[in-house]
Amino acid sequence: MKTKKKNSKDKIRVWSVGIVALLVISTLILFAITIIRKGNLVVGIISIIIAVVILIFAVSLLKRQYSAVKKGFPYQDERSKKIMVLAGYKAFLISIWWILIIGWASSNEWVQFRDVSQATGVGILGMAIIFGVCWLLVSRKGRADIE
Repeated sequence: MKTKKKNSKDKIRVWSVGIVALLVISTLILFAITIIRKGNLVVGIISIIIAVVILIFAVSLLKRQYSAVKKGFPYQDERSKKIMVLAGYKAFLISIWWILIIGWASSNEWVQFRDVSQATGVGILGMAIIFGVCWLLVSRKGRADIE
């Protein structure tokens, strides 16, 4: 009885991650359409490319997660939790350097931001990319490095 209840909760988690991914993709596409209508074709195309990349990763990840949950495996096991902690640790350290580099480059006028919100957006986008790369690298390593 408990395994069925746990299994249904894990399925709900997979579905909720899928819904959030779908909302992010939809938002990017709506943003791209709005930007293209205003005449900025390059930013619109880049937004569509980002949406397609997110879609490809989300479909492959969700497919793998859902089939694992359907077979009775937990949504998150000890290894995946360790991977998240290690990836978060590495991403945090690299992100600090990322923010320092952005601040240094903007003070030397190598990079000019329109306002503070644009600098914040670039910083957060960079941090998200850094976490994704760290997660990918840590998850690809062997089990001996994680344990």
